Amino acid sequence: MKNHAFAPARRSWMRTAGIMAAMAWGGLTLAPGASAQAWPTRPVRIVIASSAGSTGDLLARMLAPRLESIWKQPVIVEAKPGASGIVGTEYVINAQDGHTLLLGTQTALMSKYTQKNLRFDPLTDLLPIAKVINYQMVIATNAPTAKRAGTLAELVALSKSTQNGLFFAGNGLTSIFNLSMAIMNQGLGLRMAAVDFPSVSAMNLALLRDDAQVMVNTPSSVKGQIENGTVVPLAAVSTERYANLPQVLTLKEATGYSGYVPLLWAGFFAPKGTPASVVQKIDQDLRAVLDDKFRKQIESTFTGTTVSSSPPAFAKEIQAETAVWRDIFKAMDFKPE
Repeated sequence: MKNHAFAPARRSWMRTAGIMAAMAWGGLTLAPGASAQAWPTRPVRIVIASSAGSTGDLLARMLAPRLESIWKQPVIVEAKPGASGIVGTEYVINAQDGHTLLLGTQTALMSKYTQKNLRFDPLTDLLPIAKVINYQMVIATNAPTAKRAGTLAELVALSKSTQNGLFFAGNGLTSIFNLSMAIMNQGLGLRMAAVDFPSVSAMNLALLRDDAQVMVNTPSSVKGQIENGTVVPLAAVSTERYANLPQVLTLKEATGYSGYVPLLWAGFFAPKGTPASVVQKIDQDLRAVLDDKFRKQIESTFTGTTVSSSPPAFAKEIQAETAVWRDIFKAMDFKPE
């Protein structure tokens, strides 16, 4: 485990406009003789850059059998965690078999701005195919801490009145959970230090053991603990309340927060050089499996909202979002590790 104190930083975010043509991202190409009808010709590997049993792993395993039925080839889900998503992302980028995909989040993309000596550029070496889901996220504490601070505003006050502040259960300095908390904390002012754990399940366990008193996570990851009261959500990381957690205030309602509200999502990517026809086929096949019934199942399982996407739309969203994060990192004087 590694301790990181969040450095104080001023708030800043930018309005994004003038986004260049989305498909300029990475450059979709149609390889000579490539045929989407002939793809796939071998088993397809879906790589997730997080641990087995994580939300991404479970989502991939829900999608795999449905894609198998269309592709008539085995679909293998492979977890390659490590270095805040870099290990799995680099594995996909270096894959040369034409049948390896990444089901990833913005954590992998942010590595461009958060990691030193990166051997790849995720913004040019990955081709966006389609976003699948926007996850809900909450700021949560445990039951013992909630007895002392039952609201987010009270938690902020508790952190300032406690000699050493509070501990934040993180997943690595450059993970989406840590980065989201660091950005939000510019407006919240929690006095805390991050304790990083190798997996989301380890983060959850640390909160339950009171080794940490606050974390950012998806409600689905701690659904049972929220239901039995051992984990207490204090604020929805959203501009609107969640329908399945109507009692949980938004950040603004809880503290008057008016800064940037991060969004956690998951989507499919292919390595640069994948034929445009194959990218389009994967996108079309994803649409085919995500019928209304299956969408509702995914949304219920992962407490999120499925998305109607496409390669150009997904690429455009990513360009806009990474521009915002880049500006935030600059304003925070964030130093890549």
